[in-house]
Amino acid sequence: MSTGTTPQFAYRAAHRSGMLESGTVRAESAEAARELLFSRGLFPLEVRLERGREAARPRMSTGDLAQGLRVLATLLDSGLPVARALAAMDDLVPPAWTPALAPLRESVRQGNSLGAALAAAPVGFPPLVIGLVQAGEAGSGLGPAVTRAAELTESAAATRRAVRAALAYPLVLAAAGTASLVLLVGFVLPRFAAVLEDLGQALPPTARTVLGIADVARAAFVPGLFTLVVAGLLWRLWTGTEEGRAKWHAFLLAVPLVGGIRRASATARFCAALGALLESGVPIAPALNHATRATGDAALTGRILAAREGVVAGRSIAASLEAEDAATPTSVRMIRTGEETGRLAAMLSHASRIEADRAEQLVRALVRVLEPGMIIVFGGIVAFVAAALLQAVYSVRPM
Repeated sequence: MSTGTTPQFAYRAAHRSGMLESGTVRAESAEAARELLFSRGLFPLEVRLERGREAARPRMSTGDLAQGLRVLATLLDSGLPVARALAAMDDLVPPAWTPALAPLRESVRQGNSLGAALAAAPVGFPPLVIGLVQAGEAGSGLGPAVTRAAELTESAAATRRAVRAALAYPLVLAAAGTASLVLLVGFVLPRFAAVLEDLGQALPPTARTVLGIADVARAAFVPGLFTLVVAGLLWRLWTGTEEGRAKWHAFLLAVPLVGGIRRASATARFCAALGALLESGVPIAPALNHATRATGDAALTGRILAAREGVVAGRSIAASLEAEDAATPTSVRMIRTGEETGRLAAMLSHASRIEADRAEQLVRALVRVLEPGMIIVFGGIVAFVAAALLQAVYSVRPM
């Protein structure tokens, strides 16, 4: 293929010294671009097609990803080579892995590393997982690196399951309350109104109020739904941009209780990822770049990247994170202790567990506030509608 038609890829990469480099390279594929950067002594952080767009790659759920990584780690720890381990995974992993297994095996068979194969797979693997695998291949050992990636993914999956379990009852309560209101206001009360009208009797004031509100809600349903859809699309477009996503996440961080949950959970993921990368032998500067992708919060990601500049300039990690308000106070203290004692990776892991527990406790506290609040709101509305219904019933009298 001629140079004029060879795809051009924009990249961000780190030198072994930790300095960042940005630029473009021409290659037949994203995998080939990464291999070219590796051959130049660079550690690619981001490679994207500059002309046109790469096809969107589906992502598997966190639970499926964790299960597959655990199977791969077990096979590698048993002594199997990478190619044979991938060949043995077909019947052991969730169906979500199926589209990726054949391309992974073919890429490894052609001589590519597992990290490069994961980066080029038709299923999108998180950059953190790819970074850990590449770090393991570079020196710390592939089996332990995949095991660490599995542990981090399993932890993220467990946190999501805990949050969903905590929110299950409020969601059921909201659904039941809404269904009750629809039944009473949409079907039962209008029937009594029709009966009273046939009898030539007037509706009680409360019943007229409820039916009036129902008429307004019915008339506004279609315009309201259209407005919500348009607003949702505009919100998705806005949060689809880097600036919009960062502003939205910054707003969520400022919301009481919700912001505390997001900050604690994002810090837990960041500390776990950074600790795993440092244990795998990745230098601190590129490790910080990779670990920021695990936060899931664009606002905190920007703050951590700003703190990284301070680390590159010679400041301590704890001082840089504290100056940018990029982590919780507890995690900053733990990181400072780790830097002072030379046990940074261990203290990061400890900080991750503390913040994960804190996030779970905050979620439970939010649910404890949410549940009685919803009971009071829905109970009050249902009681008002029920009172209107009873007044309508008792107003039926013989002419």
